[in-house]
Amino acid sequence: MDKRMNLLLLKLGFLITDLALVNLGYILAFVLKFGWDIPYYNFEAYISTWPWLTLSALAFFCFYRLYGSYHWRWTEVFASLVCVVFFQALAAMALSFFFRGFSFPRTVLLTAPFIQLALLALWRRAAWYIERRIQPTKRVIVAGRPLDAFALAEKLETATGKLMKVVGVVFDALPGPDSAPQPEQYKVGDRNPGSGSGAFNPPVLGDVEDICKVLVDVEPDEVFVCSTLSQEQKARIVHACVDKDITVSLIPDLYEIMLARVRLKQVDDVPVFTIGQLSISPEYMFLKRVTDIALSLLLLLLTAPLCLLVGLAIKLDSRGPVLYRQKRLTMQGKPFYLYKFRTMVDGAEQDSGPVLATENDPRVTRVGRIIRATRIDEIPQLINVIKGDMSIVGPRPERPFFVNELVKEIPEYAYRMNIKSGITGLAQVFGRYSTTPENKLKYDLLYIKSYSPARDLAILLQTIKVILTKDRAS
Repeated sequence: MDKRMNLLLLKLGFLITDLALVNLGYILAFVLKFGWDIPYYNFEAYISTWPWLTLSALAFFCFYRLYGSYHWRWTEVFASLVCVVFFQALAAMALSFFFRGFSFPRTVLLTAPFIQLALLALWRRAAWYIERRIQPTKRVIVAGRPLDAFALAEKLETATGKLMKVVGVVFDALPGPDSAPQPEQYKVGDRNPGSGSGAFNPPVLGDVEDICKVLVDVEPDEVFVCSTLSQEQKARIVHACVDKDITVSLIPDLYEIMLARVRLKQVDDVPVFTIGQLSISPEYMFLKRVTDIALSLLLLLLTAPLCLLVGLAIKLDSRGPVLYRQKRLTMQGKPFYLYKFRTMVDGAEQDSGPVLATENDPRVTRVGRIIRATRIDEIPQLINVIKGDMSIVGPRPERPFFVNELVKEIPEYAYRMNIKSGITGLAQVFGRYSTTPENKLKYDLLYIKSYSPARDLAILLQTIKVILTKDRAS
């Protein structure tokens, strides 16, 4: 309980300091404009709106999950701060207009965001550095099949900046003393064979059947369960962790994702879970379509000057058309031609056939690298949205060749085409460039299962952060 209370007080301290610095940014902007002799008439406009400015800032800080971000990379924290400051500036302009705060100087509204970003970045950089050092390292166990368990264990240590220490792995089955050796079989005490340096080398602690004994011996803070274990094995681990009051985190498989957002109903005295369809209701589909058209027209109008400059730059940089057309699949496997600004040399797949783009693909042009990094190459897809081929938010459309290959490997991959493809989606917000197709599929199915207009808005706001973060999914 003391640990939880300390964590709560720490977050409260972060919250108070953040909000104080946001308001300090407005005050310093007044000082820069007027000096220390600020006219009361002008300052009164800030005084009358500061409670609402503070509430809006609090909402943006919480939305971008900046309380509990010590395990993030600093680039992710900074990208979140940029988004907070940007939307806070828009909120400040709207609030000053709403409260008829015409005496609120426009130069203050324009200057304050830069001051706020500087103050917040300096404070948050120091806090991020200190918090990562005072935060106790969490001892975790990973349970799963050998390759999956070792891969997840390594990711937990590296992605969290060593804030998690994998003290060992538990496998689904270990060979008996008289059994013949098989590939990928390990004994208790064995270590990760893929880690020759010894930097990451968690020992094998036992079998899933021994989980109760392992928990008593090791006393971990948390247990991670891979999706490849059987339902019986997962249940055994969950029951053991609950019995020992140990946190358990489950990597869901595709079946468990289908159980998300189930509805509880009653048949006589029998509780029943009803699994909804993997689709979006007609009412929401209509609302989504209207929103898509309105937002696409607005964005095309706003980005028209930028598109002209990008088109000119592409023409000057390399031979070939400005726009690139490629066949993709959308809802119910319907083919369509997706439009993008051309970022690769003309005829990039003429000799090789369909090839997935890599992170440092040599086929990408100089201008292409810039517009891919900033996601500007995606703007022409707004035309696809207006035509009805795509939605702004949804699973990313894939080429027929890769869809056929992935459906053979993962049959549930076809379910992501139960709705229209999108320019951005849950997989692009929470995944990374290197995220596996299976994990991206899980995000896509979770999006369909949990769809709401509010979820679309949240994904759009989070996408701005993704654009500012280099290694996020494309």
